[in-house]
Amino acid sequence: VDQLVGCLEEFDPSVKEGAAWALGYIARHNQDLAQAIVDNEATHYLVLCVQEPELPLKRIAASTLSDIAKHSPELAQVVVDNGAINHLAPLITNSDPKLKRQVCQCLA
Repeated sequence: VDQLVGCLEEFDPSVKEGAAWALGYIARHNQDLAQAIVDNEATHYLVLCVQEPELPLKRIAASTLSDIAKHSPELAQVVVDNGAINHLAPLITNSDPKLKRQVCQCLA
């Protein structure tokens, strides 16, 4: 997990996308795995990825944040505390339907 979080800091958007996807795949399985991702400070970097201009990266980061938050109120609070709502809410008006779906799922 630590190596994947490090990849979220890379300049290349495709590296960030791959890392965010892998973290989401891990996080969706159970609360302990999602907690491990949070413990490695990934949430902060995922919120930064939501702010990037690349649409696929925004989609994957929003989906991964949702995969983390869905397990418990405490994990959802970590996502909130990292400022995700301020950056996700405006994306509801984005013209991309896939991004809208991921954002709504995360905010739900």
